[in-house]
Parts: sequence; C-alpha cells; structure tokens
Amino acid sequence: MPYGSVKAELYLKLGIILRNRLVMAPMNAQLSAGGRVTEKDVEFYRERSQSVGLSIIGSGYVSASGNSGFGAVSCASDDAIEGLSQLAQAIHSGGSRAILQLVHAGRMTNRFVTAGHDVVAPSAIQAKHGQVDIPRELTRDEIIQIMQDFVDATRRAIQAGFDGVEIHGANTFLCQQFMSPASNQRDDEFGGPLVNRIQFPAILTRLVVQEANAANRPFAVGYRISPEEAEPGGLTLEDNLFLMQILERLGIDYLSLSLHHYDQRPQTSSRLATWTVADIVKSTSQVPVMIAGHIRTKTDVATSNADLIGIATPIVSEPTWAQRLLND
Repeated sequence: MPYGSVKAELYLKLGIILRNRLVMAPMNAQLSAGGRVTEKDVEFYRERSQSVGLSIIGSGYVSASGNSGFGAVSCASDDAIEGLSQLAQAIHSGGSRAILQLVHAGRMTNRFVTAGHDVVAPSAIQAKHGQVDIPRELTRDEIIQIMQDFVDATRRAIQAGFDGVEIHGANTFLCQQFMSPASNQRDDEFGGPLVNRIQFPAILTRLVVQEANAANRPFAVGYRISPEEAEPGGLTLEDNLFLMQILERLGIDYLSLSLHHYDQRPQTSSRLATWTVADIVKSTSQVPVMIAGHIRTKTDVATSNADLIGIATPIVSEPTWAQRLLND
C-alpha cells in the first residue's frame, strides 16, 4: 500500500473517504470549561486538522460520573450539541473527517473531577494508580443507564455533524474494567467468566452501532482498546482478541490499538510473543486497524503495519507536523 493512501475497503467500510492514513489521535486537550467547548478547543483542532485524514476528539464523557479529567468535553446532555457542532465544523474546515470519542471513566476518576457525583465501577475495588477514589459498585439498572448514555451521546454526535464516534474501551476506563478480572469481581451476568465480563462492552457496542446505522448518512463506529494488562491477574491479549472478534461481528468500522510503542510485543501470551501486538491484531482482524504509540518518523509510519496511523505528541507540539511528514 503506497504511503498516504487508504485501502479501497476502508472507503467502503467507513462510508467516508479519507485523504490519507494520518490520524490526530484522541486526547484530552484540557481546554474545555466545565465540559463546555471553548474557542481554544475550536482553534486547537482547526489548526491541527489541516493535513491529517481523520481527527478524533478525545475523552468526551457521556455522563457526569464518567468524566475522566479536568478540561474534557462533555457529551452528557443536549445542550452540549452546539459546542460539539463548532468542533466538527472546525475539523471539517481543514479537510479532515471528525470522530468524537465517547468515554466513561469508571473507577479512574475522583469526586473532584466528577463534580461530586459518585465514582462508580463494576466492583468496589480501588485502582492501584492515579488520583482516584474507592468506587461504588454499579447496580444493574445503573449499568443499563450508562449504556443508554453512550447511545444518547452517539445521537448528539450525529446531530452535531461528526462523521462517527469511537467507544473508549482502553486505558483502564469502564469498558476495560468490565473486561478485566482485576477490576470486575461481580457475581451476576456481567461478572465471573469471560463470557459474562464481555457482556457490557458487547451490548454497549451493539446499541451504539444501531444508533449509528439509524443516521441519515454514513456514520462510523470505532472501538479503542488496550490489548492487555501487565498487572498480575489482569486482562490478557487472548481475552481481548476474543472481544475484538465479537466487536467486528457487531458491526464496528475500525479498531484502534492503544499501545505504549507501535511495535511492542505481547506481555501476557508467551505463545504469541514472537509477533508484535499490531501484527497479531492485523492478522485476525477484518476491519481497518489504527495503531498509535511513539510514531515519530516516516519510517515508523511505513513499518507500523496499520491502516490508520495515530499521531498525538508530535502534532500537539507542532501543528504542521503531519504536513511536513507528507512533504518529507
């Protein structure tokens, strides 16, 4: 595949045409005020969307209890649509396509960030890192409501003019917490064996895809995933490979791998350790795969074995970085 191109099946699957494979990877730019989009948000994304094929707004929280950090954008109510629309228009003005990432932090937050709302999680187990509170275990009704929060946020993204949404199932946030035996010790249909732990991300994804398919235009659904957890008793790569197969059958349009380094090897599977995580996922995936993680040069792009190349740090520090890369 020549550099800068997008495979034909990517056009068809996403339903949108990308001018190149470069993606502004999702991040919390920390420019919003109380969840509201500011002019600084708008200019940040406008300036950095001039050359990439796709720009992803990171950490859009779907409910107040799910806010992952100060300065993040809210997608939790209809009065957020106007500001989200400004972001989508700013990205489109540069020729890029716009994706809104949807997140619920679960236990990876605290009551200061959530403005006093309870910190909730699959189980009442405090995370071992970060400035986090001991969470309260979610009730079944609350789990169903959070799923609906993701659906409602998807509708708002459609109304705001985005080209798709990305479910944030990585970085130890709520979807990953349900998948991981280290954070999910429930004894109902959402906990226990893998077939139960997979229920939350699977049902949530099915509902979001249904909402996306109801749009009157092509609207993509991606899923960002951390392939494994290094901590003892955590989530394994093989568990997540099973989840990825389920997600594809549910109709997602792309997978996004959250990696420390784009060519890292598995830490939880000695059987697969001779390959990179990216190669393993690509070899088993039927949808486009986005890879990010310490990509800095054109050589990195060429050797990353990905359909989409996620860039974060370089494009934050140098807004024209993508254009300079394209122009050598």
